[in-house]
Amino acid sequence: MPRMTEKKSGAMFALIYLIAFALFNLIVFFAFTQRGNVFWLSYAFMAIAFVVQMCSTFFAFQKLDVESAFFGIPLVSLSLYYFFAAIFVGGVFMFFQFAPIQLALVLQALILGVYAIVAILSLMGRDVVQDTNDHIRQSVGAVSAMHAEVSVLLAQTSDPALKSALKKLGDTIRYSDPMSTPAVANVEGEIGQSLTELRVLCENGRSAEAAECCRRLEMLFLRRNQLLKASK
Repeated sequence: MPRMTEKKSGAMFALIYLIAFALFNLIVFFAFTQRGNVFWLSYAFMAIAFVVQMCSTFFAFQKLDVESAFFGIPLVSLSLYYFFAAIFVGGVFMFFQFAPIQLALVLQALILGVYAIVAILSLMGRDVVQDTNDHIRQSVGAVSAMHAEVSVLLAQTSDPALKSALKKLGDTIRYSDPMSTPAVANVEGEIGQSLTELRVLCENGRSAEAAECCRRLEMLFLRRNQLLKASK
């Protein structure tokens, strides 16, 4: 059993952020005795930065195959850039509390808003790529399963002619395009039915009919590959 479970690691990260936020408050409230409107505004944006950083880390490290990124920069790195920018700008306004509150509000809201847009775009991009990867994995898995089924039938048969037909069909499936699109849905349906028919024929020892079914399947895979090539 792994020592560091997902739940335990999440609790540890939360504890780290809690300690960092406590130290942040200790420094801020000891360093600044005068606290005007600009101070409290900046404090609010800096506190938001802690929450946003924690949430960004959670979303960035979700168990997906694709990392959240914006123009190749990982979301967790972007969140750190935003965090330090927010802390720096907030700290500057805390030092210069005589600055116009409108200026403090606009600059800090701009930093938060830009990061929010970038984070949303990176998460959207990750989801699109993840969906594509899932589709590819599903398509490859389906073709691999068909090849495995033909391989099992090949190992079970003793008829030389049927063995040759099954071996040829297995090679055809192995080198077929693993991708799938709606354009080949009907053909794939026919392939599925024919594979079921082939299995039944092999189990019943009807070798001649099974060999003919192999040839039909080869033609179906050829048609499928041609349709896929035309749809690209």
